[in-house]
Amino acid sequence: MNFNDLQSLSYKDLYSLCKDIRKKLLTTVSKTGGHLSSNLGIVELTVSLLRAFHPEKDDFIFDVGHQCYTYKLLTNRWDKFSSLRQFNGISGYPNIEESVYDSFISGHSGTSLSLAFGFAYAKKLKGIKSSTVAIVGDGSLTSGENYEAINNIVHYNLPVIIILNDNEMSISKNVGSLPKELGRLRNSFLYRSINNRTKSQLSKMGSFGKYTISFLERIKMATKKFFIPKAIFEEFGLTYFGPYNGHNIAVLSEIFNQVKKQKKPCIVHVVTKKGNGISHVENNSTQFHSSPPFVLENENFCIEKSEKTFSDYFGETLLELGDKNNKIVALTAAMSEGLKMSSFLKKYPSRFIDAGIAEQALVTSSAAIAHNGFCPVVGLYSTFLQRAYDQIIHDCCIQSEPVIFAIDRAGAVSSDGPTHQGSFDISFLNPIPHTTIMAPSNGTELKQMFFWASKNCKNPTFIRYPKTKTKDCEFSKPIRFGKADLINSGKDGYLVFLGPFLKLCQETVTLLATKNLDFGIINARFAKPFDKKLIRSIALSVKKIATIEDGILSGGFGNEINVFVNSLQGKKSKVISFGLTEEFLSQRSRDSILHDSGINTENIFKTVLDVKE
Repeated sequence: MNFNDLQSLSYKDLYSLCKDIRKKLLTTVSKTGGHLSSNLGIVELTVSLLRAFHPEKDDFIFDVGHQCYTYKLLTNRWDKFSSLRQFNGISGYPNIEESVYDSFISGHSGTSLSLAFGFAYAKKLKGIKSSTVAIVGDGSLTSGENYEAINNIVHYNLPVIIILNDNEMSISKNVGSLPKELGRLRNSFLYRSINNRTKSQLSKMGSFGKYTISFLERIKMATKKFFIPKAIFEEFGLTYFGPYNGHNIAVLSEIFNQVKKQKKPCIVHVVTKKGNGISHVENNSTQFHSSPPFVLENENFCIEKSEKTFSDYFGETLLELGDKNNKIVALTAAMSEGLKMSSFLKKYPSRFIDAGIAEQALVTSSAAIAHNGFCPVVGLYSTFLQRAYDQIIHDCCIQSEPVIFAIDRAGAVSSDGPTHQGSFDISFLNPIPHTTIMAPSNGTELKQMFFWASKNCKNPTFIRYPKTKTKDCEFSKPIRFGKADLINSGKDGYLVFLGPFLKLCQETVTLLATKNLDFGIINARFAKPFDKKLIRSIALSVKKIATIEDGILSGGFGNEINVFVNSLQGKKSKVISFGLTEEFLSQRSRDSILHDSGINTENIFKTVLDVKE
């Protein structure tokens, strides 16, 4: 089944197809993991769009791209869908290298309307007449870039069709004034009753019908003014349609066939339900936003309880910090669940800020909060930290504002592909003055770093950690600014690691010992400032230093060590660095990414042996 078959199907058959799609989504994601609840909620909407528009000539742009699973299934990827998020398999996001039907890669929020503007503008220059459809989750409308794009779309009067997929959620529940106003509008019986079908029926009733339509239009406009201040979308210059039931194919098909005839920008407000059709997912939509694999048996869901992750330790540490210090303010950008910040939110709601998908505003606000004597802790994924680079420099670093950043999903990230890797944060933060960069090797060290930073932070401090399991460490030395932890000494060389690589280093040292080489191990702890005194000491005494980090080498921790060692007079050491491959990494497991980048025992052992002194 694909998009070419949809026009010939009856509504009964279409709903049967939707049932099959949900079954396919459920069985696949239970094995591979993935974004489940948002995709279950968009099935009928996607089917209706593919009945009205044609993906071979019209452009479909998803914001955020994780809601594209049904679209992929209906654009010739049904048989391959079982490889979702696997190496060389189907991506969890639109991917132009995967299919001609994917218009543009989109893994971050807020990009769709700027892309839609660019596509529509290019078509205008080329004289191409086809539709540009942007499917935007309501959570994405907290992203400022979308409003910048709307301004351009309207200014150039481009016929972009914006589908507002309103499910009241991004990842965690949406925050801010716009989602609240959408909720008021969506729940208005009066507004919902004054729709195109009503007008169509009244238009058949002569002059009385026309008068009634005019009267209802005035009521409708008044209702808009009441439920959405200044009729927000039409004040922008968009023609507004809706809200409509996002699970009613007949209604959606009718409205989509109308709006594709529009020659000006418009927005269609569609109300859907996350997890729709699968009650357990509906009732636990946040848990199943991005789900790990689970056991599915007779509609019973069983997600195995796993060991604690670095994220779990951060959530516990943040709450403990909040208990002990009333100056702690926690901030995030629609990621409270993934960052395990919900316990802090529940206990200290007045000291918790969720800015929605607006990292730039969040980081600037955190600088102002720090400037006023509080201790802001900003939780972001590494890949989303990129979106606030100017604010880090301009608002946090120039004035040395003591903001603590919890950088989750740093380094290699499983399954999500190139848009979600945390490969670059060390390299892009390193050159900025007034920054401190730290990386814990275990859960206990993570806790120590945050407590240390809350008491000693005098400039922006970044504590980066990966999405992986970790444990307590019974013997963890206290954190001291810029100081590494010398775990054991060596006569021939040292392995200097940054992040969760102690076990890897211990295994490598054991292998090197079989060749009568005595290597020591150093836990760097700080990428910036690194422990120059200790590195100088070993560089003058041993022949080889190997650095290991969970980031790209260019501009990274190992590169800084190498430059420093090479500047020393009388140095004996040659520096060998191991880090992530400097490319945009395809979806696969974290372990596979690390292994293929050469961060594995065998490769480090062999490389250290082969490098000439």
